Amino acid sequence: MLIRRRLIAALLFGWEPLRFAGEALSVMPTLADRGWTAVAELLAHALVAAFTAAAGLTLWHGAPDSTRLATAAISLSFARAAQSLYWTVLPTNTVPGDQFLILGTALLIAAAAITTLHVARSTST
Repeated sequence: MLIRRRLIAALLFGWEPLRFAGEALSVMPTLADRGWTAVAELLAHALVAAFTAAAGLTLWHGAPDSTRLATAAISLSFARAAQSLYWTVLPTNTVPGDQFLILGTALLIAAAAITTLHVARSTST
């Protein structure tokens, strides 16, 4: 189970921050034209990326309550995905009509990760 926890920790530490970096690089040149709502959305995505990276580090090192922090980070990452698919002012490359499929896949991945974390925690204690 330690390998699974480390895999989830690595994904938390890497995936969301890298996704945010790509988003920020593509949006920064036109941020002034998009207005304050785009700035607020980008800042919210930055906070989610920072939180998931911190959760990934605590999970990797096995800190107390790291499972709770990782669960919250996974939930925030899923909420960010839903927001980016349906209520965004930032540009996306999502094909119209694919939002439901992408969100369903994100939900399955989030549920599997949270389940794996909690099963690993209950078997290790």
